[in-house]
Amino acid sequence: MTTMDLNTASLLTLAEAAARAGGEALMSRFHALKEGEVSKKGQADYVSEADTAAEAAIAEVLRADGASFGFLGEETGFSAGTRPEMWVVDPLDGTSNFVWGIPYFAVSIALCDGEGEILGVVYDPVRGEMFSAICGQGVWLNGTPLPQLAAKPASEAMVSVSMPVPGQLKVIGKDRFFSGLQAAMDQTAGIRRLGSAALDLAYVGCGRLDGYFEDGLSYYDLAAGKLVALEAGALVTDVNGTPAREGSVYAGPPAMHQWLMERFGPVKPD
Repeated sequence: MTTMDLNTASLLTLAEAAARAGGEALMSRFHALKEGEVSKKGQADYVSEADTAAEAAIAEVLRADGASFGFLGEETGFSAGTRPEMWVVDPLDGTSNFVWGIPYFAVSIALCDGEGEILGVVYDPVRGEMFSAICGQGVWLNGTPLPQLAAKPASEAMVSVSMPVPGQLKVIGKDRFFSGLQAAMDQTAGIRRLGSAALDLAYVGCGRLDGYFEDGLSYYDLAAGKLVALEAGALVTDVNGTPAREGSVYAGPPAMHQWLMERFGPVKPD
């Protein structure tokens, strides 16, 4: 059995069901975390009991299907399957927002192989919005197809730029980052720092954001949102212009993607 033999429509439905299960686990704990249910993994990197509960709920749904896919979860790590594909899961993308009671976070689930993302869902349980995509087949918001993205000049673009925590910048230095930030302040319609990579990428896909840059991401942060944006006509690359897997992410329609790379990419020698 090869990837081409997969029933992607059925697997997308499964991923959506798993995302809803994860979302239910999150919402039952939103504004309800108790002392001792939040810990730090690193500088400004939090994990809560909600993360682990949501990942368990997601895994239960995905594994009940009986397919022997691998599983890569942010909280539980990697477990191999008998097939080459694997589920890539971030049960709570936007943990800091969740812990502080800010209603902007998401469940991210993608089915991937060695060539990239096969399908993905980004679920916002606060708003009940399910962004779904299948590679080469389209992208949907709550079952309604999303149109291809329209080009905009930078002056009319709303962009999301993450404010990095210490040590997060990997491909550019602080001076380059802040010069890019100044350019975005001066040349775009506005900047947002929203706090969920998966949801930011989904917002690029549906046109609520026109561009997105962040450095220091992991694959489970971006896999599903990347596919949502790609299927809507965005480019989503790393600093080298190759498909984003981890680290730096530049996303937007072609012209906006280029604009971000020129301002937040490494300085090119004359």
